[in-house]
Order: sequence, then C-alpha cells, then structure tokens
Amino acid sequence: MSDKVSPLFHLFDQKFKEAKTSWGLLSKNFKSRKALELEEKLIFLNIYLQLLSKIHFEEESLKFDPFDPFKNIYKALKRIHHYNLAITAYETEKANKKISYNTFEKFLAIEKRDLYKEVYEEIISGPLEAWEPLYATAHHYSRNIKPLMIDTSAIKLINEEIEYLNYKEKDHWDNQSIKDILDGLQVITVVENIKIAVGFNSFFIEDIHIEMKKLCQILNVWFQNHLLAQHLNFFLSENEMVGAKYLELAKSIKYNKIRLTEEVASHSKNLFQKWTI
Repeated sequence: MSDKVSPLFHLFDQKFKEAKTSWGLLSKNFKSRKALELEEKLIFLNIYLQLLSKIHFEEESLKFDPFDPFKNIYKALKRIHHYNLAITAYETEKANKKISYNTFEKFLAIEKRDLYKEVYEEIISGPLEAWEPLYATAHHYSRNIKPLMIDTSAIKLINEEIEYLNYKEKDHWDNQSIKDILDGLQVITVVENIKIAVGFNSFFIEDIHIEMKKLCQILNVWFQNHLLAQHLNFFLSENEMVGAKYLELAKSIKYNKIRLTEEVASHSKNLFQKWTI
C-alpha cells in the first residue's frame, strides 16, 4: 500500500498554517479580530481530530491528546468571543432604549482590558513546541485513508451529535441544554463542510440546512442575550446602589431570554422532528 495522504489532510494543512500564522501575529500584536480567527481555526483542528478518531477508532487518545496543549488558549480565545457577543447584545439594547449606561460601560471597559491582558499572556506563553507534534499526528493518521472511510466516519460523527441532541431535548430548556445544541450544530456544520470540500454529497437535504440555519441564528441571539445577562448581573452584584434604569435593563434582558428560549425550543423541536423522519 502506498503511503498516500488523503485529500482530507489538505484541509487540515491549510487550516493549520492559518492557525499558526494567526497565533504568531497575536503574540506580537493582540487584536480581537485575529483572536476570533484563531479560535475558528482551532475549532476546525479539534473537530478534524474527532473525525480522525472515528476512522482510527482503536486509537482512543487521538480525539484528545494532540489538542490538549491548546485547550487553555482555546478557552481563553472563547472568552474573547463571548465578551464580543455580550457587547453586541448590549449595543442592541442601548440603541433600542436610547439610554446611556455610562457606569456599566466603564465596567465593561475594565473587563475588556483585564480580559485582553489575560488572553495575550496566555498566547505568548503558549506551547510553541506543540504545533509540530499536532501536525505530525494529523499527517500520520491521514495517510492511506480511503474516500469511503472519510464519508462513513463523517456520517457517524454527525449521527452521534444528532442522537445526543435528540436525547437532550426536553420540555425544560435550561442554559446548558441550549448551549449543547449550539455546540452540536457547530460540530455538524464543520463536518458537513468537510464532506462537501472533499467531494461528497451533503448529509442533509436543503430543507434541513435551511432549518439548521434558522436555528443557528436564533441560538446566536439567545447566546448573546445570555452572556449580556451574565455581565450585567455581575455588575449589579458589585454595584448595589445603581439607578432604576439598570434594573429596567435587567428586566428587559430577562424578558428577552424567556422569549428567545421559547423560539429556540420551537425551532429545535421542528428540526429534531425532521432529523428523525
């Protein structure tokens, strides 16, 4: 058998090089946009390893060990992403109400300064020596992979996510359940894109892709509102003597969460029913 690298690896190679470049740029000059780009690339690399672990199912550590040195950086970048999502929700609330919340904005600015400092320190102390072993591992386990193996493993990974999300569905939609749906759809979307990129048909028909897109959009709005609520609640706990406008803002965010949760539940049930048909 020839020692041939699968076309699947070309995707990894591209994302890996982009990730390493972004990491190098961030270590010299930290920018939020570059941080989000690196997070996106690390998400792909992590899911790629999950896909490889389905192909090489006898290698139990493949799913976790190669990515382990990047976990702290990934978590730090995710905090930047979450902060930006909260700010997006705040700007929407501020524009709708046409009210200034100067004290809260100062609080958010301090949070941003401290957060960016923490993440930058995580970046510059990151495991430079871990990049090459990650690449070598992906390269090794991407050799001699037949096209059918890629497609079968991708379908298996998607089905596992679907089964888990169907299992999580319940009448009471708590924060963790909704975040699980968001994470699951992220994995499914990346794997679908991998399937298409290497020449396979999409797992889902167009109608389900439309439903998934609708659900992802409402989930993103829900998550933005959820994160803003967390920031505001922390602010209020630190500042007991605040004006009535802040309490009204908290009530508005709470109302939005109830409304958005109902929308998430409705869209999720609709999609899950189509998944099981």
